[in-house]
Amino acid sequence: MPTGNDHAATVLLTGATGFVGRNLYPFLVDHGYRVRCAARSPDRARQRYPDRDWVKLDLDEPSTVDAALEGCQAAYFLIHRMSDRRDYEERERRDALLFAQASQRAQVKRIVYLGGMKPAGRSSKHLRSRVVCGEALRSTLVPVVELRAAMIIGSGSESWRIVRDLSARLPFMLLPTWLESRSQPIDIRDVCFALTKALELSEDQTGCHDLPGPETMSAQDVLVRVSRLLGHDPWTVRVPVVTPKLSSYWIQLVTRANPKLARELVDGLREDLVAADGGFWKLYPEHHRWSFDDAAQRALTEEDEGLSERTRKTEAWLRRLRSMSR
Repeated sequence: MPTGNDHAATVLLTGATGFVGRNLYPFLVDHGYRVRCAARSPDRARQRYPDRDWVKLDLDEPSTVDAALEGCQAAYFLIHRMSDRRDYEERERRDALLFAQASQRAQVKRIVYLGGMKPAGRSSKHLRSRVVCGEALRSTLVPVVELRAAMIIGSGSESWRIVRDLSARLPFMLLPTWLESRSQPIDIRDVCFALTKALELSEDQTGCHDLPGPETMSAQDVLVRVSRLLGHDPWTVRVPVVTPKLSSYWIQLVTRANPKLARELVDGLREDLVAADGGFWKLYPEHHRWSFDDAAQRALTEEDEGLSERTRKTEAWLRRLRSMSR
């Protein structure tokens, strides 16, 4: 903002019911910030989290954006429409621009945005939209900190749910060449740490910062490592002709992923998503990031606690099938 140690600041948290927002909330509270949570349906959100301060914010109703931002010193933009209509890319750009302009009118001192890591080569529609949103947010005079992450590990993350379900349910894995693409998965706790600290950066530290995890891994490595944490070592079969689009169809059959989100997320795996340097962590070299195995094991445990009885029975049957096939 820069806020320094000004922990009396009021912060607007959009996407407060989403995966990142609901995990970020306790970090902000622990740092002493007053958090105003935004949702399109605040009454419904209040039933789930009655101890939080809720306000209506619907980007299709611009007046609610101005009202939600009134009196806030900083704001988090954690909104996306990837599961909406096909024109989500343009809608996300308009949303980000509307939010930035409203923030300037409200004299907000800082916007913090969580985007996606930018590939060196071809960019998928999803990743391109993340970059365009960041550009729209930076189009006003309000300073913006944009953090760019690849896969975030945690229960509730859509990309993590795909990885977890594939690893838990497939007796063998088809490994197309695009699974050789590399990324740097990061624990949700490290993401929340960085998002919180983004409020404290000086103005000359604003801008874009990559948010890499501690280990560079191929998508194949991720699937195999998670399978082993689940207690089995799957057979793997290389199939070089399977495209991400074709893969998204069987992902929809095998996993609990939202079909639209699955297609977009898988398409983003064509290129490496690797930071050129330490990114944000150069500013906080003393911060120890969670290892992939520690992060994955925690997410697996939390995910297991939320499984329905039907899902548990299905996965138990698949485990028996896997052991019989050995």
